[in-house]
Amino acid sequence: MIPFLRKFTTFGLAMLASASAHAIQFDGFFTVGAAIHDDDTNKNNPLANGRENVYISSLGDRGITQDLTFETDTRFGLQISSEVSEKMKVVAQLLGRGTISNFDAIIEWAYADYEFADWISLRAGKIKQPVYLVNDYVEVGFAYPWIRPPVEVYYLNNPLNTVNGAALLLAFPVGPGTLSFQPYIGSNRDDIPNTGGQAFFEAENILGIDVKYSGRGYTVHASNFQCDVNTFGSLSDVPTAFGFPVDVDLNGKGECDVTSAGLTFDVANVVVYAEWQERTTTETLSRPFGDQEAWYATLGYRIGKWLPHLTYATIDGTASTVTPGAVSCAASTGTVAGGGGCATPIGTVDGGTPLFNFPIAVQSSITAGLRYEVNDSAALKFEYAVVDVENDPAELASTNNPLGVNYGLFNTDFTLAPPSEKVGIYSVALDVIF
Repeated sequence: MIPFLRKFTTFGLAMLASASAHAIQFDGFFTVGAAIHDDDTNKNNPLANGRENVYISSLGDRGITQDLTFETDTRFGLQISSEVSEKMKVVAQLLGRGTISNFDAIIEWAYADYEFADWISLRAGKIKQPVYLVNDYVEVGFAYPWIRPPVEVYYLNNPLNTVNGAALLLAFPVGPGTLSFQPYIGSNRDDIPNTGGQAFFEAENILGIDVKYSGRGYTVHASNFQCDVNTFGSLSDVPTAFGFPVDVDLNGKGECDVTSAGLTFDVANVVVYAEWQERTTTETLSRPFGDQEAWYATLGYRIGKWLPHLTYATIDGTASTVTPGAVSCAASTGTVAGGGGCATPIGTVDGGTPLFNFPIAVQSSITAGLRYEVNDSAALKFEYAVVDVENDPAELASTNNPLGVNYGLFNTDFTLAPPSEKVGIYSVALDVIF
């Protein structure tokens, strides 16, 4: 054997010996799904140019359209863990999902876990932010009854999903269950939704805690986190369906406060999930992120391998009144006296004058679902949802919406007409764990 190959073989054997000493465990999950909605309000809209409203309801950013799409819910995940020592392990999750660019793979989370004692451990790295009931396994569709957790609470109300930081996990036996506390600290950065990647936010000094009590077949929890946020980015001459372009200034800063509570109950074939969340913001941060409140309730009943379930969800709130507003009549329109400017319903204001902040989402939905246990590792799911997008001018006025136009949890591209008051969404998915 030539010297190079001898050295390479020796190195390879050493690596194999090291791997056997610290065994690596792989666990995976896979979802293939298809979804479509029936809103066609932009069919004859000359500004749409073939585009349509997209429902924001997936872990990726493809969303649901009027064309059948498989990218929205299809994803593949692999969890990798290894015990470095008796008290320390390293865990990571690789996630591939449909995005605007195609089908991207990311490191969803990765952290080191050190166990000081049976009741206390420390995690550090990119960790899941403990905000929701199914936060730790939100990508694993097999673990819950829906095709996707209710979007009103899970995908818009809180843009944060992970934090780069550290968390303590403390757990104590109390009565028939376990009481746990998870205080954490960290930071994060992400794009602001619906800005085409031209605006982003940085969340610093995230301080939070999750308190949970779990027993056989039930869990209740409450959580809160606060953070300092800076937003960056601007858009110019954005065309709208109102006959004039706008400029959008998203540069700002402020504080956020997010509180959540929820419970799940799975006993004697009865399945219940319920969660509530409230987000408040301050200063110029509130211009793109107004105050929002959302909740949902799910009730299901197992019949053999079948689980029919029904979910009601809603989201509401108030947009910011901080001035100057984030959205203004584009400077290119000139002044009203000069023949340009913004028209009603916003008002005849000179070009460039700040007008309003981002409207908040106002909608409710009812989802009927059916889950079938194919085997111990696979589940087939069907869902039909009716999304009711609020369009009552009086109701919208109470949310500080000067436009009187609401897109709910559909995209907020103002070149498109808002969706119909009621939109049907059809979904099917197969979830597998391995």
